[in-house]
Amino acid sequence: MQKYLLVMIFGIILLSGCSLNVGTSKNQEPDSKVGTENQKKSYQPETAIENGDIVNLHGKISNLDKFKNFIKNVKSGNKDKIRITMYTDEGDPIFYNLNYDSKQIQYTFDNSQDKFAGSDKGVKSTSCTDIGTKNTENVVEYHLSGCSSEVGNTFHFLVSK
Repeated sequence: MQKYLLVMIFGIILLSGCSLNVGTSKNQEPDSKVGTENQKKSYQPETAIENGDIVNLHGKISNLDKFKNFIKNVKSGNKDKIRITMYTDEGDPIFYNLNYDSKQIQYTFDNSQDKFAGSDKGVKSTSCTDIGTKNTENVVEYHLSGCSSEVGNTFHFLVSK
């Protein structure tokens, strides 16, 4: 009886020790099928530019002509949509999607790939009636107005004069 009990205890210790070490070996490659559903590939600035995004990489703006054309279309009532991708200091993309349907701007803010976004991380949307400007000596700041929620306050796009 003691041998049986000893074998069972040894077996439990052995099994629990193995289960604690599953997937923790430094030399072992992770199983590619496990946990990849929610992982997103990095969206590099070069890819964003090639995809037609308006890219703000620490003040250097690419595809600015598309943004200016969007502003003209909103002012003249023509449908248009754009995506602005800004990058954090750590290189994480934050997406600002603007879709104008000739009546209102559907705005979507997406910071789901920002590793340091904290508890506000995610995708949020609102509808806005207009995009306005605030001029300073060196910069034009674009902002949304007439929004149905506070999400509209997350949009600030600065363009040097």
